[in-house]
Amino acid sequence: MRRTATAILLTAIGLAGCSTATDTPSAPSPAQKLADMDGDNRPASQYQRALDTWASRCNEGPEKLAGYVYATVQDLQKNGINGETEYSALTHLKDSTPAGVKMKCADVAAGYLTLRESGK
Repeated sequence: MRRTATAILLTAIGLAGCSTATDTPSAPSPAQKLADMDGDNRPASQYQRALDTWASRCNEGPEKLAGYVYATVQDLQKNGINGETEYSALTHLKDSTPAGVKMKCADVAAGYLTLRESGK
């Protein structure tokens, strides 16, 4: 299941493109992408604050973390758990990661998914 989540997150979020003066504008930030997907109509700034806090606890960067959020919500929905939004999943994942020590947050996301599935 974690392999499926990783494939989904890489496909769905992707990396923000680089731009030059002649290119089109850069792709939206990971926070903006999550805000656009979420039906809560929260501003991207709230996502950005949560992603920044989570990233300060993780080895991965905001783009990858946003992918974990997206994949978590998708996997929960596939398993009949429909109460999570992108923002609530991000908040739960951030709050499940201890402050003060950098860690591999893919494990946090996988653990959260397992925990939620067991408590449907």
